[in-house]
Amino acid sequence: MGVSRREALKGLLAGGAVTWRQGASVVSAEARAVSLRLDNGLRARIIANDSRYIAAALVLRSSDIRAADGLAHILEHTSFVGAAGAFSANLIKQMHQDYIQESNASTEPGMMQWQVSFLPKYLEQVLGLLAVISLDQQCDVETVRREARVVLQELYLDRYHHSFRHKRLLGGALFGSDHPYGIDTTDSEIAKARTRPDRLASELRAYAQTIRLPANMDLFVVGGLDTGVAATIVERCFGGLPFARGPMLSVPHAPVTQTHRAFTASSSELRRPLSKIKIAWNTGIGVTHTDAKVVLALSEYLNAMLFRRLRERHGDAYAPVASYDPDECSGVFEIDIPSTQAPHRIEYKVFEGIADLKANIEVGELTRFRDRLELKRRQTAESNEAMLERMVQMLVEGSSIHDFDLDAVTRDAVLDAARRYLPSYKGAYVRLSLIGR
Repeated sequence: MGVSRREALKGLLAGGAVTWRQGASVVSAEARAVSLRLDNGLRARIIANDSRYIAAALVLRSSDIRAADGLAHILEHTSFVGAAGAFSANLIKQMHQDYIQESNASTEPGMMQWQVSFLPKYLEQVLGLLAVISLDQQCDVETVRREARVVLQELYLDRYHHSFRHKRLLGGALFGSDHPYGIDTTDSEIAKARTRPDRLASELRAYAQTIRLPANMDLFVVGGLDTGVAATIVERCFGGLPFARGPMLSVPHAPVTQTHRAFTASSSELRRPLSKIKIAWNTGIGVTHTDAKVVLALSEYLNAMLFRRLRERHGDAYAPVASYDPDECSGVFEIDIPSTQAPHRIEYKVFEGIADLKANIEVGELTRFRDRLELKRRQTAESNEAMLERMVQMLVEGSSIHDFDLDAVTRDAVLDAARRYLPSYKGAYVRLSLIGR
């Protein structure tokens, strides 16, 4: 017997056809920020503010979430449109369309994440929907058939896009071919997506059972809400499944770049006289390292230096960009410069500028950097999405660049970091020259 849309809504508000079990935490309705842990291990952080909408992120971490087998990627795609709990695929899809105004799901090594933004009047419905799609997917054959084809198209776009080889070269050189961030799993994922739908659906159902782990899940909810009411809804929607916990992926530290490696490749996106140079290296200074805030300041200083030198002084580039991306296992610098000048000339000028930078750091530029960052912080202070990003980074990586105290960064510290973490010409970095056809 089918379930009507009205019955489905009642089921979601009752916890997705599961029993309501009171969680361990009791919170007051007056609190602006509360944390709770349910009896089954799921953790939730709820923050109320004066915004007129709500954003939420649900994070599932497990060592069984691997790129190579392709199953997590397909399960992510089926989550908002496939049968879950007692609800048909059509009902899940309809409720997703009715109650969630913006949504996204993503998969990376060791983690799946669902993000949604919606109007406050749909809080109960959305949390109930998140609970049932994350903890009780049914993997019906028709949805699996359709979404596997969508995944296949996405993988083909990656595999045969002009940038695929370039990304593989850089990723392998920076992380190593066996590292979760460097390994290329595209071909194995394509093979999995091409599996016969009934067989694939059966594999997905078995796989979903292995990652049905409430104690490996963290829920963040931010926006115009009452924290006490939201906590009660979280307990009702997510508290029905029994305690289950599994190992989480421990991402190994990526090796610090020690040698010079140079690659040259043609690029179909460029036409002569255009070319592009990419220079990258791993400093080893991850987001929790004590030097991370200093290296972040250094990256902004380097970015400004390249702009002044290559654009304003010589007119050799329109938009040179230098960035530093720290995470739990690496701290990668990347310089990206499109130009009509020969790549080897641009490379030489970049390191000529870096050599000058190692000799002197201007205090004024550091002050301007702090002011620019403070402006960005104030611009995003009321953004629920920015708060979610910070909380997820804190959970997964142990720290967030949004919390760095850059006022404490001194000129001498940045100068010392430049000498320690910036390479010399043809030193420890990877260079990829992309030549226009």
